[in-house]
Amino acid sequence: MSKVLDDRALANHALLALRRRPSRFTLPDGTSVRIPKAAVDGLIELLTAAAAGDEAMIVRSPRELTTQQAAKLLNVSRPTVVKLIDDGVLPARKVGSHRRVPLTDLLAFRQDVVAKRRAALDEMTTDAEELGLYD
Repeated sequence: MSKVLDDRALANHALLALRRRPSRFTLPDGTSVRIPKAAVDGLIELLTAAAAGDEAMIVRSPRELTTQQAAKLLNVSRPTVVKLIDDGVLPARKVGSHRRVPLTDLLAFRQDVVAKRRAALDEMTTDAEELGLYD
């Protein structure tokens, strides 16, 4: 059997145990370790991908981002993010002289912007169809 199939079989075997959502694991030396639910959920996601033969990776998500990180995520400049914060569009808190933007708020803002763009494009498409521009 190939290594890929062995890895997939091992992942499937581990998934059977993890799907019961255990909070304690026993190490080979007999030591019992408690693992947070979020970590077990992450392991399940990782093993599900491995069992399917897919690549998987773990990405840490900070709860707050710097204005530079927020700008990169939104694909705008840092001064634009600062203006959005100053205008009250994006919530942020100060850490010394630096601003921190909550990730959940930033993602919600980005989703809202995408939805508004999509609606505007749909409206433009409807207008163009009504004017016969696609004929």
